[in-house]
Amino acid sequence: MEARNPKKSRIGLKLISVVLAVLLWIYIGNQSGTSTRQDTVTANLQYLNLGEGLSIEKAPKTISVKLWGTYSERGTIGAYVDLAGLRPGNHRLPVKLEAVRGAMFTRVNPKEVEVVLTRLQERELRVEYQITTNPPPGYELLDLVTTPDKCIISGEVSILSQVNRIVCPVNLGNVRGVQSYRLPLQARDASGNEIREGLRIIPDTVLVHAIVSPKMFSKSLEVKPILKGNVAEGYRVREVIVEPLQVGVVSQQKIPDEQNQINTAEIDISSKKQSFSQEVAVQAVQGLKVYPSRVLVEIGIEKTLAEEGTE
Repeated sequence: MEARNPKKSRIGLKLISVVLAVLLWIYIGNQSGTSTRQDTVTANLQYLNLGEGLSIEKAPKTISVKLWGTYSERGTIGAYVDLAGLRPGNHRLPVKLEAVRGAMFTRVNPKEVEVVLTRLQERELRVEYQITTNPPPGYELLDLVTTPDKCIISGEVSILSQVNRIVCPVNLGNVRGVQSYRLPLQARDASGNEIREGLRIIPDTVLVHAIVSPKMFSKSLEVKPILKGNVAEGYRVREVIVEPLQVGVVSQQKIPDEQNQINTAEIDISSKKQSFSQEVAVQAVQGLKVYPSRVLVEIGIEKTLAEEGTE
């Protein structure tokens, strides 16, 4: 009589058990009114537990999964790769799947994926502002400051090499006076295109301080001294010196091209016999602000020649 191999018997029993379990599963499904089905689907891969300071340089984004069973709705297939404890380098890692009720995974392609991890690099760049909308009509930007004025960008070397500058887009369309507000930063390449993927900006926002005031027109005008009265008989005005000769004026309206002079307040020289100096105001003109608002006028007075000859 031939001896039986206990090991082969156990394997046979396991196979029979699996077959019976599958048949029972099919029977229960048929009894509940849900027939067996199979699908081949594409599942998005998630990469979990990436170490601090590391980046995924290369890894597949999807896998193919074949399901078989009595499920009515398969929903989203949860597929992930665990990166816990890994260092920079090449890694071959198993794909893990979350169970789908009423279904078996009969095929996963691929079962393992190749993942390349690299250490993140950093660069410091100055923050530049970019005016996207100008101030309202009649207003102009006097000053704009960002706080901080520098930032750190972090990412893979291949991504960092594409970054040409860090920009803070600023809309001044509704800004008047002094305003401070927080705005996001953008990384731009040499062509001005925004880089969003694979890059971290630290900080990713800055505080913007903008000063927008009514637009002013300016011009330099010659100062014309206005004398009142007459010096004493037998005397004359030898010279009039104004310091400074010109003053600056500003206005919210355009200053006419033909306007080249501005008068002082009247200086009374009535019955004067000696030279004198006097600080006087520059006459205010509606709509103009003058600086400086006062000037020094020196008036030289001397005897006439006829008067000198009689002495």
